[in-house]
Order: sequence, then C-alpha cells, then structure tokens
Amino acid sequence: MRKLAVGLCLVAAATLMPVSPAAAVVPGTPGNVAFIRGGNLFVAESGGAVWQATTGGGYEWPRWRPYSDGMAILKDGDLWVGSYSTYDHAFHATQQITSGAEVGAAAWSPDGNRLAYAQGTFAPTVFIAYFGPVSESARGAATVQTVKVDTRLSPAAQRIADKLPKKSQGVVAAAAPTTWHAAANSLAVAWSPDGRYIAYPNGECFAVFDDCLGMIDLTTWTEVWVAAFGGGGADLDGFATIPAFTADSTRIMWTQQTRPRYEADPQISYIHTMSALVTDPFGSQAQVGVDGEYSAVPSPAGGNTVLVTSGRNSVAWVARRTGTTRTWLYQGYQHDWQSLP
Repeated sequence: MRKLAVGLCLVAAATLMPVSPAAAVVPGTPGNVAFIRGGNLFVAESGGAVWQATTGGGYEWPRWRPYSDGMAILKDGDLWVGSYSTYDHAFHATQQITSGAEVGAAAWSPDGNRLAYAQGTFAPTVFIAYFGPVSESARGAATVQTVKVDTRLSPAAQRIADKLPKKSQGVVAAAAPTTWHAAANSLAVAWSPDGRYIAYPNGECFAVFDDCLGMIDLTTWTEVWVAAFGGGGADLDGFATIPAFTADSTRIMWTQQTRPRYEADPQISYIHTMSALVTDPFGSQAQVGVDGEYSAVPSPAGGNTVLVTSGRNSVAWVARRTGTTRTWLYQGYQHDWQSLP
C-alpha cells in the first residue's frame, strides 16, 4: 500500500491531527514570478523589476505560499520555508523542513497552512507538514513528527490493475543519459486549489507500471491514475512529472516525454506539456502549447494562460503561453506564479 506521512510543524502542537482537504479558495490575482537562474532564486516583481533574491547557489523549485510572500524552496536538496521581502528584494529562510537531500518541489494547501512534499527516491513517500495560521517569524524551529496513513487504489483504478499483468521485477535497461529529459527524475507534487487532490509521481500505480502519475483524493484516501508508462499493458515508455492544477481545479497539467514500446525503431518524443480533466484524466488528455515546453504553471486568475520553461537559443527561458501565443519573459527555469487576493 502507498504510505502517506502526515507531519506537524507546529511548535506547540501536542497531538497529531487527521488531514482533511483544505478550504477551497476562489482564483486569485497573479503576483510576482519566482524562478531559478544559475542555482539562485530570482523574483520578477509585478511592477516589472527582476531581482536576484539569493546568492551562493544550490537553490531549486521555489513555491509561493498562497496569498502571501511566504515561500518553500529547496536548498542543496533539502526543503526550507521562509519569505521574500519586497523591502530588500531578498529571500529570508526561517525553517529547515527536511534533511537527506531527497526531496522534490513542494506544494502548499490552498489555505497556506499545510505543505506537501515527496521525499525518497524513484517511488517516494508523500509528507504533509502542518503549520497553521502562524507567521514564519513567530514560528521558529520545529521538528516534523509523522504518522503513517494507508491509501488504496480507487475502485476504477483497482479494476484496471486487476486486468493488467504486474510489471517485470527484472532490471529495466536504462536509456542513454542524453535521451530522456532531466524532468524524468522530478519528485514535484501539486495540491489542487479546491483542496481535494494532491498529485505526485509513482504511487500505487508503480506496482503495475514503470512510471506513472497519480492523485490522492483527500476525501477518500484513494489514488486516481493520471498517466502511466511501461510495465503491464502500456504501449509507451516514458514519464509524467511536475504536476499542476488550474485555478478552478478542473484540469491537471504535467510534463511528459514518451517512446513507443513496440515499434522497430522507436524514437523518444520531445518533452511537452499535457492537460486532462481531473474527473477523467485518461479519457481527456490533450497537449498544451508546442513541443519543447514543460513545467507548466497555470495562471492564478484562471483562463488558458500558463507559464512554461522552454529553450531559447539553447538556454532555458520562462515564457508565458496563452493559446497559440508565446511571450518570452525571463532567462531561467523552475518557475512559480504567486497568487494574491
């Protein structure tokens, strides 16, 4: 069974509390854009100025806390929380959440009181850290305590799993290092704005497939499959990582790359962004944008605008995609879009 650990980060917490879906929020107003360039955090403020917010390198995957200047970010592979100051245009870390350097991009609950992250290797454990409505400056250091919560496949996913052969337990030959994009190894998670789902890589579906993306339904603790490759019954090898939800929580997006399993000379596809209805992820998949665009972050205001990373003159850039129009914004990658009231 999939194990999901629920942690409390409240200093004064005396008992562990069950996790329930966070309160739903309406779409917000797009604010600052955070991204990484050369291992440091940069922030493009809504007024137009772009500031380098850290020095020293080792930073990855910034994630804004909803309706605030708070932020979760990886530093040397571990998860930290802190805040960005528009006064000195710098990021100020206040608390280290993990150790061991095996963590992916985190995801805040819609109310900003919980932080989900995946820790481990290829099939990680998902943790939820509870902060509560306490400011970072007042919270101080804390120890994350955990309890284990069993999840199970949804009835629909279980019916599919029962019909498919289990994947081979033998060692799968690895592709050449230059063929698959580095996003294949991402452990990024996403939390839907309505609070119901957390999306993550390689959950219960990993028992059947070689690589997959699933969603935990926090109302039932069942897993819904979004995309799956290799293993039992799949026609494609590949990966689906870096999930994100639209502001109205009706669609999930992810980064994907595939290769046919049964062709005589199979070719690996370009990395690209996919989208599907949350209510029917396998039956409603469609590509967003063009080949080469990935790590989509939908606008907090809703609509069809997303931020993506793509190559420009062989350098990674953050771009804004609206329908068929792409606008280059900033040299960088691993971006996130602040949501304000």
